Amino acid sequence: MTLPDILPMTPYLREMIWGGRGLQTHYQKNLPPGKSIGESWEVSAYREMESAVAHGPLVGRSLRRLVETCGSDLLGKRVCERYAGEFPLLIKLLDARQDLSVQVHPDDGYARAEGLGEFGKMEAWYILHSDAGKIACGLKEGVGKADFEAAVRHNRLEDVIRFFDVAPGDVVFLPPGTVHALCKGVMVYEVQQSSDLTFRIYDYNRPGPDGAPRELHIDRALDVIAFNTPAQKPVHWQTLSGPRHDAVIVQSPHFRLERFSPSGGCARHATDGSFAALTLLNGSAAVAGPHESFPAQKGDTFLIPAGRAFSVTQQGHTRLDYLIASVP
Repeated sequence: MTLPDILPMTPYLREMIWGGRGLQTHYQKNLPPGKSIGESWEVSAYREMESAVAHGPLVGRSLRRLVETCGSDLLGKRVCERYAGEFPLLIKLLDARQDLSVQVHPDDGYARAEGLGEFGKMEAWYILHSDAGKIACGLKEGVGKADFEAAVRHNRLEDVIRFFDVAPGDVVFLPPGTVHALCKGVMVYEVQQSSDLTFRIYDYNRPGPDGAPRELHIDRALDVIAFNTPAQKPVHWQTLSGPRHDAVIVQSPHFRLERFSPSGGCARHATDGSFAALTLLNGSAAVAGPHESFPAQKGDTFLIPAGRAFSVTQQGHTRLDYLIASVP
C-alpha cells in the first residue's frame, strides 16, 4: 500500500456523562443528535475507538488497520521498533460540561506488572476554552499517603488537592502518578499515551449510564500516586516561548508538543523519525504535501507519516494557530 503524504482524520466521538455539545459549537464536530459528547478522539488506534481517514484514496480506513498494514512507513522505523509496532499516542479534544472525576493514571511499569496493558498514561493538556474554569493538579505540599487516605475516608479531598484557574493557552503536563481533574466549563486538547487506564478516586456519587455509581479504584490509586513528587502548575504557552511565535510547549519521554503561529501565514515542516499529528486551533489553512493539498478548518486534525515534508498555509485573514504532536 502506498501511503499518501497527508491523512485527514475523522474522529471517534465518545459519549460521556460529563460531556456536552461544545465540540460542535466551537470546533464544528458533527455530533450525533441528543448525545452528550465529552471526547473527540482525533488520532486513535485504540481498539474499538479508532479514528479513520476522512478523505483521499484511503478514505474510511481505520488508523489501527493502517498501522498493521504500513508499520514503520507510517510510524517511522525508530518509533515502530520502540513501541513494537503499536501506535503510541492518543490525541483528543475534551469538552467538560461537568466536573470529571478526581483520578490518577499509572505508568508503563505498573500497567504491565498488573496485566493492564502495555502502556500507562502520561498526558498533557492545552487549554482551548474556559468559562472561568479550574483544574485540579497535584497534591498540596506535605500531603502524604496517610493524609490522602484520611481525606478520601472523610470525603474532604478538596482539602488536599491543588486547584488552579485556567485560561486559553495554558499548558498542563500530567505525568503518571499525578492526581488531577478537569473541571466544568473547560475544553482542552489532550495528547497522551495510547491508553484508557484511569483510576477514579472520587466521582461526586453520580450515577453512570446504568444508574449505579461509577466504580472507584482507591487501592490502585494509592499504589500509583506520586506522593513525593510535586506536580507542575499550569503555564501559559507564551511563558515557554518568550517572544517567539513558535514553541515546544511539552517535551516528555513519550511525546513532543509544539505550537505554531506562523507570522508570514505559511510554515514548512518535515517529519523525520516519527509521524506527526497536526490539529488546527484557529483560522483556516491549506495543508499540503508534495502530491496533495487539503483545506483545513478550526478543529481539523491531520496525520502525516514519517519521512514526509508538508506545509501549512493560511487561508483568509484570521490568524493561524496549530499544534503538532510527535514522538521524540
